[in-house]
Amino acid sequence: MGFLGELAKLTRFEHALMLALAVLIAETIVLQELPVYLGLTLVLSLLVPIFSEMGSFALNDYFDVETDRLNKKDRPLVKGTISPGFAFHFSFSCLIVSVLLAYPLNGIAFAIAVLFNAAAIIYNWKLKDMPLLGNVYIALTMAIPFIFGNAVVSDALSPVALALAALGFVAGLAREIVKSVQDMEGDMKARGSRTLPVLIGAKRSLWIAVLLYLFFIPLSFSPFLLGLHLSAISLLLVAAADAIILYICFILLKKNAYKAARDFSLASFLLGMLGFLAAVL
Repeated sequence: MGFLGELAKLTRFEHALMLALAVLIAETIVLQELPVYLGLTLVLSLLVPIFSEMGSFALNDYFDVETDRLNKKDRPLVKGTISPGFAFHFSFSCLIVSVLLAYPLNGIAFAIAVLFNAAAIIYNWKLKDMPLLGNVYIALTMAIPFIFGNAVVSDALSPVALALAALGFVAGLAREIVKSVQDMEGDMKARGSRTLPVLIGAKRSLWIAVLLYLFFIPLSFSPFLLGLHLSAISLLLVAAADAIILYICFILLKKNAYKAARDFSLASFLLGMLGFLAAVL
């Protein structure tokens, strides 16, 4: 795979690109056009979430190396393709760069970057071991790009951007609860975690995730009720995303297919975001 491939795996770079896409969608919705004329401002606004995500996930693997030896033996730090020392220094470098890149934007965008990059350190160090709190933080990281993108281009909060943030939060919370179930055994043994499935059991936790996913489906049409234009393409993409969500609920309850559910969830989120972007273009 090579070093760059292993680095992409360490940082889950596909997540970084999706966060940048969320920022771009929020900017486009607020401005009612692709913000290509913003130039450097646009570039900086997309790089902030990319570096933040890379730093957070690299730090996650650094703190979770012992857990991953039990849960995910293909992780770069477990295989030895990347050293823990490199992951540690790389993560903090990315978080610092993210904050520095946010500084020229505006005060609100800078404050969001500082707050969430600091929270990333706290989460990876301790918060992820606490019941539900760690899941809520990750859900917020999936919601905040829409608020951040809005803040970059406008002082007024768009109701559509707020609705997209709510969608990101609900979907992110469901996905992270599934991850907590998937990692439950390793988290308990390696970190002594007291996550939600540790406290209430895997089955009850999965039901909470499924109920959140089911709530997400009608909520996915709220941006259109708040003024986003509903086109045939956007309707098709959002409906396809919701269909994948239904399938995720099925494989979670019938097959306990945690990894497949998480992989399909990314595909669903991507389709949904493209649907909302298509509604503006």
